[in-house]
Amino acid sequence: MGGDNLAELRVPEVISGLGDDLIEFKRPNVYLVTGPDGPKVLKELRIGAEQAKLIGELLTYLKGSGLTPELIRPGSKRFYFWIKGARYFLTRYLPGRVADYYQLQDLQAAIRAMASLHQLTGRFLASHPLNRSIIKFDPARIWRKRLREMEICRNRAIRLRNHWSRQYLHFWYHYWNQALNAIEEIETLGAGQTEVVCYHDWAYHNLIINDHRAALFDFDDMIVDHPVHDRVNLISRYLRIHQWSREALFKALWNFDRYYPWNLGELRKLRVYLTFPYEFWIWGRQYFLERQPWPEKYYQDQWDRKVALFEQRIKILKLIEFFE
Repeated sequence: MGGDNLAELRVPEVISGLGDDLIEFKRPNVYLVTGPDGPKVLKELRIGAEQAKLIGELLTYLKGSGLTPELIRPGSKRFYFWIKGARYFLTRYLPGRVADYYQLQDLQAAIRAMASLHQLTGRFLASHPLNRSIIKFDPARIWRKRLREMEICRNRAIRLRNHWSRQYLHFWYHYWNQALNAIEEIETLGAGQTEVVCYHDWAYHNLIINDHRAALFDFDDMIVDHPVHDRVNLISRYLRIHQWSREALFKALWNFDRYYPWNLGELRKLRVYLTFPYEFWIWGRQYFLERQPWPEKYYQDQWDRKVALFEQRIKILKLIEFFE
């Protein structure tokens, strides 16, 4: 393996044939590697070389910010290790615990981390001539594609005629109409000038909390978009675990105003992004198009948490529109 040799890090045989100290932890394809200078994390990447390079450049730029783990680069000076046909990032181990959005202090830590991330990555994009096209999020184009997938899912649901099909079809028109409205309104807003790197997946298990600060460690899903994209990603997750309650919305908006204040027009953009029914689209895609072999209980749990609370979702959207 030449410059990508990990023997000195005692990476086990299942990865490189050089040892037996691998511990798979937290999630699949993430390994804890022991060593004399402390534990490290080896993570298999599910992305291409160009995107891996972009993430590597970003992590290098963010070194010392406290937002991300330190990236350890191979002897070849690439940003990732190439081991048996797969790419891996190797980073220092981040101490701490997984975030818990039922704890207000963790939500606040996530918001502060987002503010810092956007400030730093705005500078990063300005100073690095990157090919952003592979990670640029174009909402109108992407939402139209997802709308077409929803229409395909509807046709398959009509033919399938099982329990899930009936439930899906019952909500389909309402969510399809929301998607159409979101596309039409986002086109009237324009692209805007502000672009940052959005973390794009603010799920609680993607944040490590240590001393009331949040660190981010999985950038595989990063995109370039307006900062509102990340705001809505975190707020929608917070609203889901609190069943789209008014109190949860007030708490989320107020804490953003405290730690990452809103700019003019961002509440409207937040509502538009939140209007597109991402959860309904992804549920239908996973069931009707990808045909994921997940148990009924898993699908039911996803449905109950992400799809079934349609009326509560509508009330939240109207409330945000009032605040605009």
